[in-house]
Amino acid sequence: MNGVRPVFLEFEGRLTVTVVIVLYRIEPAQSPAFQSVMAARERLSADAGEVRVLLWDNSPGPGQAGQLAEGVDYFHDEGNSGLATAYNRALDLASQNQSEWLLTLDQDTAVPNDFFVRMAAAARESSRYAGIGAIVPQIAAAGKQLSPNYFQFGALPRWYQTGFVGVPQEPVFAFNSGAMLKVDALRQVGGYDPRFWLDDSDALIFSKLHEHGKRVYIAGDIQVEHEFSMKDMQKRMSAARYRNALFAETAFWDLRMNRAAGWERTLRLALRMVKQWRRKDPLELRRITWEALKRRLFTSRRKRIAEWITATEDRIAGSPALKQTAGEPKLSACMAAYNGGKFVDAQLRSILSQLKPKDEVVIIDDGSRDDTLERIERIGDSRVRLRRHEKNAGVVGTFEDALRSATGDILFLCDDDDVWAPSKVRRFLDVFESRPEVEIVQSRVRIIDENDLPMPDSRINRDGRFLPGFWRNLYKNHYQGSAMAIRASLLGRVLPFPTRKGFLHDAWIGTRNDLLGGRAAFIDEDLLFYRRHINNASRTKSLPRQILTRFDLLLAHLVYAFRSSARPLEDMLSRQPER
Repeated sequence: MNGVRPVFLEFEGRLTVTVVIVLYRIEPAQSPAFQSVMAARERLSADAGEVRVLLWDNSPGPGQAGQLAEGVDYFHDEGNSGLATAYNRALDLASQNQSEWLLTLDQDTAVPNDFFVRMAAAARESSRYAGIGAIVPQIAAAGKQLSPNYFQFGALPRWYQTGFVGVPQEPVFAFNSGAMLKVDALRQVGGYDPRFWLDDSDALIFSKLHEHGKRVYIAGDIQVEHEFSMKDMQKRMSAARYRNALFAETAFWDLRMNRAAGWERTLRLALRMVKQWRRKDPLELRRITWEALKRRLFTSRRKRIAEWITATEDRIAGSPALKQTAGEPKLSACMAAYNGGKFVDAQLRSILSQLKPKDEVVIIDDGSRDDTLERIERIGDSRVRLRRHEKNAGVVGTFEDALRSATGDILFLCDDDDVWAPSKVRRFLDVFESRPEVEIVQSRVRIIDENDLPMPDSRINRDGRFLPGFWRNLYKNHYQGSAMAIRASLLGRVLPFPTRKGFLHDAWIGTRNDLLGGRAAFIDEDLLFYRRHINNASRTKSLPRQILTRFDLLLAHLVYAFRSSARPLEDMLSRQPER
């Protein structure tokens, strides 16, 4: 199986992780997860990392937590508000602890003694890849792999070979238990959704990570045993819990998966009915399966989603997950740098002066041979995050790595040699906030030379006309990357960038968004000073080369047409989908 290749040198750092263990009707001392975590924590030296623990107790009455060790917190949730609330509160605690990672565990999942030592090694190795949002071990029960998995053709579940280590190309799904997720990535995707308060919260969070361009590192050298309740329904699954599980499963497949996946799920339900009948499972469980199957067969997708929204309204009232998206969005300026030492100071000053303390500038240097790195480091601003490619990857690959590495809600693409107009950020944000349906915003540019002197307008501005639309931009591209900003939730639909020679990543982002029905907006103001000089990466192509580039673009779209493309949950909730 082909995987993603590492692009960075390994980052030497400590593992800082907050572990959340959700308890229900069990004392901490009897929880295999808690006991094994404490034993594994002892094996991790202080130099190698720090592990803090939150015990979240959903039991009807408070448990006997007793005297807890240093770095262990206990909270009793008398309302039993579910996993989503527990994980979101743990996410807040992880931020307070300045933990880089959040690790989620079921109460009965025991981790090996060297778990954190191995996870620390996996974290260091994962730092060589762009955009890692999670590290997951392999979970098994009775020797059978349960997690992680992927969906072949976006529909058929497939599991990775035992011992697989690396970053797959395809979207990865994994169980909550044992998953270690980047705190910044969880913040970017808005945390855990309270509508999925118990079941399928893991499927949704991994789907949202993919939606935001994040990847998953599989640490198959870490094997964890887990008891999966769906494998022993007669003993471990109540009727109420089973009904909720099927309700959540149907909602997730309706909201996030493609049509073929829905058909596969319907067939799976039918086969489960047969198995339950042959095993002589309790009549109530069989009745619940039959009701779920009828609902899939005879209720429209539109109606199923509407029923789900109505049934889960009370879950979102005052939800900590929704509060995470309140307020001003976080911004990420994503820069591809290469031999831009002469101009990068001016560009960074023009960007940083417009950003707030929580914003960031993500810079990927593609092997500069001049003083670009030294100049960036001399800026001395904590909002600048700089990584350097091990090998030259080209401008398209560098922009992809910058976008994947970003943690903001709005992502600006920027070159290392331009200058932002003083009102650029404010004007772009005005459009994004006033038009929530818009995925891409672009402005006019003003051409300057290497001495900051104005130059005659060029075809880059298309005479001030911006025309969205797939066929229009396939014929004549109006999308200009350095004058563009996008919502982070668009990344899952445009990445990875096709790797064809001479490919234009900005044309790809724009036309891909057009093809999928996304909206683009244009600001008819010069908000970017676009510098022309002898070392520009973008050059005017010959007519045959232009034709070949457009053919490559069309071919790339045809290839992508065979890939599944999940629409964002927020879009599905705001637009009533067709059956």
